[in-house]
Amino acid sequence: MKTKIHTQFYKVMLLAALLVAIALPCSAYDFMVDGIAYGFVSNDSTAVQVVPISKTEYYTGDIVVLATVEHDGKSYNVTAIGMHAFTFCSGMTSIELPSSIKTIEPGAFMNCYGLTSIDLPEGLESIGNLAFVACENLETVTIPSTVQDIGYMAFNMNFKLRQITIPEGVEVIKYMTFSECRALKDVVLPQSLKAIGTQAFSNCKQFSMVVIPDAVVEIGNEAFSNCENVTEITIGKGVKNISSNAFNGCARMEVVKWNAVACEENEGDFQSPFKGNMFAVVIGNEVQRIPAQLFNYAYELGSIDIPASVKEIGNNAFENCLSLSTIVSRNPDPNLISYGSDLESIFNGVNKEKCVVWVPAGTIDVYKATMPWSQFEDFREIVDGDINCDGAVTAADVMMQYNRVLNSDYSQPATCDVDGDGSITSADVTTVYNILLGN
Repeated sequence: MKTKIHTQFYKVMLLAALLVAIALPCSAYDFMVDGIAYGFVSNDSTAVQVVPISKTEYYTGDIVVLATVEHDGKSYNVTAIGMHAFTFCSGMTSIELPSSIKTIEPGAFMNCYGLTSIDLPEGLESIGNLAFVACENLETVTIPSTVQDIGYMAFNMNFKLRQITIPEGVEVIKYMTFSECRALKDVVLPQSLKAIGTQAFSNCKQFSMVVIPDAVVEIGNEAFSNCENVTEITIGKGVKNISSNAFNGCARMEVVKWNAVACEENEGDFQSPFKGNMFAVVIGNEVQRIPAQLFNYAYELGSIDIPASVKEIGNNAFENCLSLSTIVSRNPDPNLISYGSDLESIFNGVNKEKCVVWVPAGTIDVYKATMPWSQFEDFREIVDGDINCDGAVTAADVMMQYNRVLNSDYSQPATCDVDGDGSITSADVTTVYNILLGN
């Protein structure tokens, strides 16, 4: 009951804010054809757009918008669905749009909860702010490849939306664009994407994984907050700025694959964006720097795999990682790593008596003599083929490596690239198998 009341309150308050933000237009149109109102486009004498009938009359049933319409002996191209054209048309059950439509204006389909599906036409270029907000029964939307811009809150509160493809060319997912799409499964983000805005996918509760493309530079505040079923997160190479609350509330997170090669230093009261169930972090083998505070306050971080490529670890990088029990450091000489100015802060709060540090064979003594590693007590040598870092090569290592290759399962730290060719392939599985057999 509490959840239902909270949801209804949220909807009422949000819709009130929307109506203030985008006031309903005057109920004026230039002409009607077959029950649909049209208005002239001021900068194009050959074009018209669909507009509201009035403030008290609404479109109902199955609507078909034509590519061209006739008025006073002249033909006009229908190029847009105008602002609030179908707002509150709850009795509209379906709509067909022609390929002549280039723009869907702000609020065009707001609160059309009679719609269950819509195919947006090829040739459409932009979807305006709040265009489909609160279409709570909309299950499927086809967005054509020609769309370059999707406005803020465009699909917010589409509670039943199950799937959507964001086309290549879209560079920004804006404020709350897909927030509260609670039935939405994993979304494939386009390689053209550069920024993910505040709460862009918040409360998308059916997500199981999030893969951030390499072109993305910025992940905004609470971008994926309360995506409570996400178990795997991959951060692309291009990320430079990530909000401390980007993944807040992703309680079932199991693994984070961090591949950002130029992430900026975190300052002030920054806390790690990664907090969830006991989870592992695997640092990509192109990463050279772990920024300051990146995993600060990641209380549930259980293990971290640091490749030999890492040449710098910033202040407070792993501070307050209270559950950290396993560190795999692959650099053969910790003196080749540059550390922040406050060495003790890097692992401050980690239980250094119980946390096991796995290091390359023959390097334990140099790790013990080098800060901040010298604070730890339990060092062990990485054994070739020991994928699960339990000190021995067994059938379990073969199976784990096999799962890694087939399913990208990086839920535990591992010596992944066993054959040292820079990638994880079936050859690594074969290598582990041969080590097990003593070949």
